[in-house]
Amino acid sequence: MILEMNAESVARTIQLIIAPAVLMSVCTLAQNGILTRYTSVGDRMRKIDQDRLDLLQKSSGDNYWKERLNLLDQQVPIFVRRHMLLQKASLSIYGSILTLLLCMFAIALTVLLNSNWLAIAVLALFLIGAGILVTGVFFCALEVRISHQAICYELRRLSIWEES
Repeated sequence: MILEMNAESVARTIQLIIAPAVLMSVCTLAQNGILTRYTSVGDRMRKIDQDRLDLLQKSSGDNYWKERLNLLDQQVPIFVRRHMLLQKASLSIYGSILTLLLCMFAIALTVLLNSNWLAIAVLALFLIGAGILVTGVFFCALEVRISHQAICYELRRLSIWEES
């Protein structure tokens, strides 16, 4: 059964569609931050690789050289893990955006068809989109925690070098 459309029902439909649109805006803002961090971590990984290659070419054999190479070797897996978490966060946010876009179209279809079962499906789709967003934020939070631990580890190592 198709619903008769008038100005009031169109306005109501647009209002229903606003909630997923607002959540999509949140996703976009979060995604900008995540992609900035993702790029930064990738650049840092390339810098570590270059530093490591430079040290290997010099291979002086002194303690500083060995300690620096050891520190770089220990940082690589941490950066790889951080990069992976940011990738998962980014892909989750993109998944959330896609789900919310589908939700917007489903809301319009629900109003057109005046279907109760489709309305329940739309609510489920909206909640799935929000859940995927939460997953992306969780991955980002894990990355921030690992980032803090990595910085503290590096500073502790540097303070040990200064003492010796």
